[in-house]
Amino acid sequence: MRILFTGLWAILLFIFTCSFSFQDLIQHQSLDFSFNASPDWSELTEQDVQWYRRDWVLRKAGHLLGFFLLALLASGGGRSTYAFGLCLLYAAATEILQLYFFRGGRIYDMAIDALGVLMAYLWCRFLVRVKLTTTNFTRHKKNT
Repeated sequence: MRILFTGLWAILLFIFTCSFSFQDLIQHQSLDFSFNASPDWSELTEQDVQWYRRDWVLRKAGHLLGFFLLALLASGGGRSTYAFGLCLLYAAATEILQLYFFRGGRIYDMAIDALGVLMAYLWCRFLVRVKLTTTNFTRHKKNT
């Protein structure tokens, strides 16, 4: 079941990142993929950071949350550390693929996606540590 949900979430992330117009997808439920056989690779290094624009910040928060959830699903809540690496590769792939669908892939988006994966990894490590501490505390109380 985990694999099914992970695959569905990965497909949804692909649709969000590679559809021609994210705005049309959200506002009008219009899904359009247009292929660009000759992408402009220089777009990867564009620095069009717009912290002052609310919609830009929300999109970047979506990147972070989307890949946080993907990493949680793919890793089974931290049971597979291999999955975190795959999520990082998928993050890079989606940004590069955007160039082929007339979307602007950015290296800084890869970094934001990677931060979401890292946060999921750290969250899972934290939960494991809390579980171990709780288990050890419970055992200690039983023995005394």
